[in-house]
Amino acid sequence: MAAKKTAGPGRDAKSPRKGASKKKARKRARKGAKKSLRKSAKPVASATAEAKLYTLTQLGQMASVSMPTLQKYKRLYQDRIPSVGEGRKQRYPREAVAVLEQLKKENLARRGRPRKSPAKAAKAAKRTSAVKKAAAKGAAAASDLLTLSEISRITNISYPTVSRYVKLFLDKIPHVGAGRLRRFPREAVAAFEALRSASRPGRPPKRTAAAPVKRSARGGGAARSAGLEARLRRIEKAQAGLAKQLAGVLETLKKPLQVTIKGR
Repeated sequence: MAAKKTAGPGRDAKSPRKGASKKKARKRARKGAKKSLRKSAKPVASATAEAKLYTLTQLGQMASVSMPTLQKYKRLYQDRIPSVGEGRKQRYPREAVAVLEQLKKENLARRGRPRKSPAKAAKAAKRTSAVKKAAAKGAAAASDLLTLSEISRITNISYPTVSRYVKLFLDKIPHVGAGRLRRFPREAVAAFEALRSASRPGRPPKRTAAAPVKRSARGGGAARSAGLEARLRRIEKAQAGLAKQLAGVLETLKKPLQVTIKGR
């Protein structure tokens, strides 16, 4: 009869196989979970790529619209331009490029500044006409007043003198206004003429200085000639001395040289 298999050793041999199968099952489950995550991540990535947002500068570069024009479109057509967020964090999707291009086509015929409303233009015209009428009335009222240049021409007094009279005797001269707007009535002509007749003509005399002592030209010329003659004599004397020294040097050079060698 065949011997029966013992249960102990057989169970010990089967136990590692069961552990290995469990490990394999776990690995398979992990791989399946990773695959499912990858599959689910693909549509998310595509969705984020489709929902990419751009700044206003990037939007202008894509639509070939300048930044000032973009700001104007944003201010006027904010309800038509799709956007996300507010303020500095405001971003725009890809669809906003088509909206900007459409706005650019619509605004091509309306370049430059917008036209003023006729009501405002009428009001401005009324204001200008009123200002012109007031200016005409003021000019008519001021026609009797004279400027300082006209006073100078009428009285035949120079403009610097007339200005000096205004500076010194303004309380005696009838006038209206101050500064560059100062004007003078016709009565001021007599006041200026009276001031000229009362003032001394010309400039005030200068202080008399002591007259310089004149030297005789003849005496000065004689002294100069005597000094020149003395200088010439000194120069001639110096030249004669130099000539004597040179002659002595030449005489010594003409003489033969004598060389003596002393013994040790």
